[in-house]
Amino acid sequence: MWQGDVASCAIISRTGHIMGEHLDEGVSAASFAAMVATLFASSEAASSLLHNSPPSWVMAEMGDKFLMVAGAGKNALVTVIINNQSDVHSVKSSLAGICDRIGEEL
Repeated sequence: MWQGDVASCAIISRTGHIMGEHLDEGVSAASFAAMVATLFASSEAASSLLHNSPPSWVMAEMGDKFLMVAGAGKNALVTVIINNQSDVHSVKSSLAGICDRIGEEL
């Protein structure tokens, strides 16, 4: 089950405000939210410059972990940090369902 591979997670507004989180102690949730929203917005801008559709999710490899960020409706993003041994496709599939439900609520 991929949930056991999640080290951290958060729901973030697209403007960079934390809406809910489970982050490691000592991590600034406000700073993390701002950086994740910036990462996703930058990916959207790059896609637009290249005349492509906006990304539905963005992933960054960070040593032994992956940071995954997915759009959740017009107002929110969901991010998870998983270990790099996780089944990324399984996480992505599950994350899509979670994002759909959050997007409907927000």
